[in-house]
Amino acid sequence: MSRAEQAVRRIERAEGIDALADRVRAGAQDALVAPPGLDRLLGGDWLGHRVHPVAAQVPLGAWLMATLLDVTGSEKHAAAVDALLLTGCLSALPTAITGAHDLATTSGSETRVALVHAIAMDATLALFVTALVKRRRGDRRAARRLALAGTALAGAGAYLGGHLVFRMGVGVEP
Repeated sequence: MSRAEQAVRRIERAEGIDALADRVRAGAQDALVAPPGLDRLLGGDWLGHRVHPVAAQVPLGAWLMATLLDVTGSEKHAAAVDALLLTGCLSALPTAITGAHDLATTSGSETRVALVHAIAMDATLALFVTALVKRRRGDRRAARRLALAGTALAGAGAYLGGHLVFRMGVGVEP
């Protein structure tokens, strides 16, 4: 078993986070699943499958391309990097809402993994927002470091999200 899979197994067994996970799930259930129209919209009835895995491609792709251009292109692609960082940050908000909707439909070990996934992705968003602010203030070196850290954390968070979809079946059907 890989180290990543071992880490996921530890999260699945981490009953110590159940109180927080249950509060988050209950809040998301009340706000995003209980209203039938919102549940159908965020759950993906209109799409034929969950919205969150599709929506996640936009911020992740934008952030990855921003980081790649920034590391390889220096000032040549500065405007594109800024635009991609902003696109990633703005598109992360509806992505997080669809993710919270899906978290509300989990239970037990699935909720634990979903909560840690959400925390990782929220921290990723914070890193990229801070990178964008640093870039706008002219501190491109610090911004680059933050974006690299955000990219690494996004990868870990995406691994957990993929685990939910492929191993647990969470978010497969609306």
